[in-house]
Amino acid sequence: MADPRPSLIGPTFGCVSLKSRVSKLFGPLLQGKHDRLAIAVSGGVDSMALTWLAKAWQGESGCHLTALTVDHGLRSGSDQEARLVASWMADWGLPHHILRWDGEKPVAGIQDAARQARYKLLTDWCWMNNADALLVAHTREDQAETFLLRLLRGSGADGLAGMRAATMVNGLPLLRPLLGLAKRELKDELRDVGQDWIEDPSNQDDRFTRVRVRRWSSTLSGLGLDADRLCRLANNFGTLRASFED
Repeated sequence: MADPRPSLIGPTFGCVSLKSRVSKLFGPLLQGKHDRLAIAVSGGVDSMALTWLAKAWQGESGCHLTALTVDHGLRSGSDQEARLVASWMADWGLPHHILRWDGEKPVAGIQDAARQARYKLLTDWCWMNNADALLVAHTREDQAETFLLRLLRGSGADGLAGMRAATMVNGLPLLRPLLGLAKRELKDELRDVGQDWIEDPSNQDDRFTRVRVRRWSSTLSGLGLDADRLCRLANNFGTLRASFED
């Protein structure tokens, strides 16, 4: 699938409501090809903002939306959080399903295993229910962290190009409409409409490499290597990757 590179580093809309600009966020990715969309919504600020904006896009495009929450069952209270998300989706008038990761969980590599299980649950649901694309809420900061993680692992140009705004997972189109937006913009949007979100305590757990990289990002930002610059580097590698693919 084509990689719409400009969306990696823009657009930003300042204090203008993101809801009023959903056509610029969703239109280039969907291009009229996908009208039965599933949204991965954990209840965190990013996925709640994505769902709020997708609801606005539904009003413009007439697409069908279903929200999906994966309960990994890895910590106490995850089931209550999933039910809270369900209540928010009901308030918004969106169909919602909770998908549970059952069975024995690994002791090591838990984040990677949870990621794989999450995408399998989400894409399996999509295949069984005729959804033709899955929306996920990765942001500019996620792209910057991905760049740093892959740099630490010694990735080449393909890896350093970071996440694509449009890709495939388990044979299904996976779309990232928010990849060019900063988390602060999403928080501002939700605060403006009075919508709460869930803070995941695992995002503060230094046992996980991504959390440590997130903390390093703050230091790098103070040295001038902020998320914008890291995303521009990823974008440059993306241009190089595209030249290899042509």
